[in-house]
This record gives sequence, structure tokens and C-alpha cells, in this order.
Amino acid sequence: MLTLVENDNEICMIGEYKAVDLMAFESKLHACLASLGVAKNLNLTQVVGSDSGLIALLLSFQRFANEKHWQVKLINASDGVKGLLELSQLSDFFTLIDEVKS
Repeated sequence: MLTLVENDNEICMIGEYKAVDLMAFESKLHACLASLGVAKNLNLTQVVGSDSGLIALLLSFQRFANEKHWQVKLINASDGVKGLLELSQLSDFFTLIDEVKS
């Protein structure tokens, strides 16, 4: 199951994505976003698995940021997430950043 960890400049999604947990995680993400007062990037480094449900969550995050006029990034999206974004022609909607941890 995915969890959210918020720090000073980003929100980290951590864990294994499972479609059966989508509704519960979506409410956690919306609660986290509603509490934000400043723009924060979404770090996907520790997310395992993906499907169109995860892409819908990422779209929700991006729409929220757009409504606030915030520039946000998706950090370290997996090849699976990138592939789904490309396939659905949504890759231009997101700013994707690959960060190498040292």
C-alpha cells in the first residue's frame, strides 16, 4: 500500500501501488494537498507498480497545482509511469525530473 511522507519541499509517495487501494490512497492525497500552503514536488522514487489509476492520481496532483498556479515536478517516475504517460499522450502535461541520489 502507498503512503505519503511530506517534507519541506516535496511529498514522497512510498510503497507498492495496488489498484485495490486506489480509493483510500486518493482520499489521503487529497487531504495532503488541501493542507498545502506552498508548492511541493511529488517524489515517486519509492513507488513500485503503476497503472492508469496511478496516472489518474498524478493528474489530480497536477490539476491541483495548476489551479494554484504552482510549478511542480514529478521526481524519479518509473519507466512504467513514463510509458503510461507517453501512451496516453500526457507526458507534456507533467514536468518530469530524474534525480540521482548521491
